[in-house]
Amino acid sequence: MGNIVLLAETGSDIPPEAAREYGIYIVPMHVSFGKETRDDGSFPPEEVCDHYRNTGQLPKTSGSVPEDFETIFDRIHREHPDGQILYLAYSAVTTCSYQSGMIAAEGRDYVTAIDTKHVSVGQCVVVLTMAKLIREHPEWSVEEARAKAEEVSRKVHMCFVPDTLEFLRAGGRVSNAAALCGRCLRFIRGSRFWTGILRRRRSTAGR
Repeated sequence: MGNIVLLAETGSDIPPEAAREYGIYIVPMHVSFGKETRDDGSFPPEEVCDHYRNTGQLPKTSGSVPEDFETIFDRIHREHPDGQILYLAYSAVTTCSYQSGMIAAEGRDYVTAIDTKHVSVGQCVVVLTMAKLIREHPEWSVEEARAKAEEVSRKVHMCFVPDTLEFLRAGGRVSNAAALCGRCLRFIRGSRFWTGILRRRRSTAGR
């Protein structure tokens, strides 16, 4: 991939094998189980559901902090002294990660960043698309890659339809009444990300 090294958060849900194949570095976000805070990706996802079933409370998520980025920036620079880091960030309106990355990037002229305005699989699509394009175009400068990443981010649209509204209710995304109606009437609520913000599209009866 030339001298451009891609970086994203664990919240991008990039498969480990894909990260290894393309040399993508991953910076941890964080999850708090009560008083215990752990790095995202350091435990099986099933533990989140188990914690909710056992306590009635969803674990709290938080973004990467400047110290996380300082550690990963220094590691990448040590392993790729001539490399340019292109940080493709988790939606900046949903977490502090992008701001933390910018704080850590001060004085590091080998770091370039964009807000992808995506989370989870949407961010994953942007990062993996860029990994493939950079491999196909090793002649690209980091500024050319940044411009292409912004273009790719604008073209990606992410939406999802949850199986149940229970976890959205627990996280405060829908009201108790909406969750109850959804359970009784079997409504499914579709949502999508638009300019980095989660928006409800429509509710559909049945499955």
